Amino acid sequence: MKKTLQRIDLKPERQPAAGCLIVLHGRGTNGYDLVPIVQAFGLPRLQYIFPHAPFPVPFILEGRAWYELPPYDQEGILESRQLLFNLLEELEGEGLSSGQIALMGFSQGAVMSLDVGVRYPHRLAGIIALSGYLPFPERLHQEKSPVSQGLPILLVHGTEDPVVPIFGSWQAAQILKEEGFSVRFLEYRMGHEVIPEEVAEVRRFLQNLFPDHL
Repeated sequence: MKKTLQRIDLKPERQPAAGCLIVLHGRGTNGYDLVPIVQAFGLPRLQYIFPHAPFPVPFILEGRAWYELPPYDQEGILESRQLLFNLLEELEGEGLSSGQIALMGFSQGAVMSLDVGVRYPHRLAGIIALSGYLPFPERLHQEKSPVSQGLPILLVHGTEDPVVPIFGSWQAAQILKEEGFSVRFLEYRMGHEVIPEEVAEVRRFLQNLFPDHL
């Protein structure tokens, strides 16, 4: 039996569902952390899924992580990638098409959203990466999914981020564009956080991903 992630599901307020957004939290929190942000989107026909990352964080009650901090991150990223692949396959088995599913993450969750979204063998609707970076950039050309060409990707980062420097998103934007992805990159004068202006941009991006439904 495939290993699966524990998750929180928020069903759409209105049926039928226009799509599904998988929301990946950052290090030291859990799936509940980003629920208030997506509730602020005000998109009643989206289904939301909040997986809990698989690895506990020492000394933080109920804190989870997708991988260890660099330089010990590779093994965890690869394990979390497979678990998220399993989740996507599970959702497809529940009746969602991959084109109805988008990935969004903050910090470590942004890293995993980029890692998984460009490699998953079925084309997703899009990727939103907030305050993250692209792991294994040197492998992207060989490992990217052939069906991901032109995939819409929104990158957002703070110019004063002391935790994940904005260089991570600058580099990701450049490499992803070179590899044929449709990238929009926004930066704000903020730290390692999510601000209302950013939430509004993400909302618009989601409306563009699902234009006929929201």
